[in-house]
Amino acid sequence: MNNLIDELTPEEIAAGDVAITSELVPWHFPMMNDNVRNDAYEKALKAALKNGGTVLDIGSGSGLLSMMAARHGASHITTCDFVEMVAEKAKIITARNGFADKIQVINKLSTTLVPGTDFPERADILVTEIFDNGLLGEHALVAIEHARKHLLKPNAQLIPCGARVYAMCIESSEIYKNHRVETISGFDLSAFNQFSSYEYSGYHIEKSEHKALSKIASIFEFDFLKDTKDESVEITFEVTESGLCHAVVYWYELQLDKDTIISTAPYLPQLSCWKQAVQLLPKPMNLTKGETLKLVAHHDNEAIWFNRL
Repeated sequence: MNNLIDELTPEEIAAGDVAITSELVPWHFPMMNDNVRNDAYEKALKAALKNGGTVLDIGSGSGLLSMMAARHGASHITTCDFVEMVAEKAKIITARNGFADKIQVINKLSTTLVPGTDFPERADILVTEIFDNGLLGEHALVAIEHARKHLLKPNAQLIPCGARVYAMCIESSEIYKNHRVETISGFDLSAFNQFSSYEYSGYHIEKSEHKALSKIASIFEFDFLKDTKDESVEITFEVTESGLCHAVVYWYELQLDKDTIISTAPYLPQLSCWKQAVQLLPKPMNLTKGETLKLVAHHDNEAIWFNRL
């Protein structure tokens, strides 16, 4: 530990207990190292800033997106993160990279920010990456809608400006056994499944044993420039392979701008920092090639989920 402390500046030691490990913020590291994601966001920011402007970055993390915005000509960037030690580290990183005069880091939720009090004025551009494996789990819809109404100028550009969600049915005894139990050593343990979450879990499904059982279905489309209401839609999956359906797996595309998309789909040449969201069925279902399976897809401001019709 002494060697670690020797490598830190006094400011870094003051900004956080060096005994705190990355356990509190593990998701940041895959994101920071995702070059496909980074390049796409930088491309969109460069295009948005061709005539300059001010930027609001919701979810500071390391400050990477804010520094990209500064590099491409933003006159002022306000970024916020509600995790204190993350916000403090973003201040150190942005200052170390020479942007202390351009990037203002605030340790608050974006929904508590007040233009003219917390930062100079409403911003011309919003950039954010507060999306989890299931798209909505980090309250992205709430934050974006609030920003559009209270933190941005009229006709501000949003990065991303929308998202599309896709899904398919899969067979995967491996994933199922990670979250469910049936008969073990001759004993019925299925009552223990009451403690299992019926929400989604994140998987890179190509790393798990599985079989696709259906065609890919389009589920939802979100336009972040408009208010979003809770929605339920009937989805018909065309079954392409016979098998035991354990789960619905879904993923999304982020539309950063009209020319730039990030996909969290499986089977891409390079794995995304985001995994696919897998929702297990309460009980596995036998599916036969050629038939259809009807489910109802729902979303509110926090999650997407599926039920039998």
